[in-house]
Amino acid sequence: MFHDEWDFIYKRYAKPLYLYALSLTGNGYDAEDLLHNTFVKAYLSYKQSGNIKYWLITVLKNEFLNLQRKKKREILDNGEIILDHHSSNVDVLNNIVKAEERQALFDAILELPVPMKEVLMESVYFHMKDKEIARLHQLSEENVRKIRSRAKQKLMKKMKEGSL
Repeated sequence: MFHDEWDFIYKRYAKPLYLYALSLTGNGYDAEDLLHNTFVKAYLSYKQSGNIKYWLITVLKNEFLNLQRKKKREILDNGEIILDHHSSNVDVLNNIVKAEERQALFDAILELPVPMKEVLMESVYFHMKDKEIARLHQLSEENVRKIRSRAKQKLMKKMKEGSL
């Protein structure tokens, strides 16, 4: 792909990929790192076969898993585990999600179990169809619909409880 095409791809997918990365990591610093690494690896390895959106999501998810493995291995000389010194970067989230209600909803989405969070994020932020999500996660379309429905039910319950 040419430079102009990657510029277009970055402009089109950077924000939803960042939000997805933020939902996985819980902090802006790691989300920015994931986004950067995703685009670098995709640029270097994408072979123009298949859908670039799926490729980017897959690369981001794999980068997140690599980050998690790396964090588990970070141990100080005296055997203590290094804690993640990056706190949640609420300012970054506030810049992206302006409305207070949307921020509360996004925070609630972050608390969902990973399968629910992934299906919901891919549906809402990436505007993926059930068939696309099913193929990406090797699920049936019906299972995708059930997962999304249960995620919405959990979010509605939180809203009714007043936690949103």
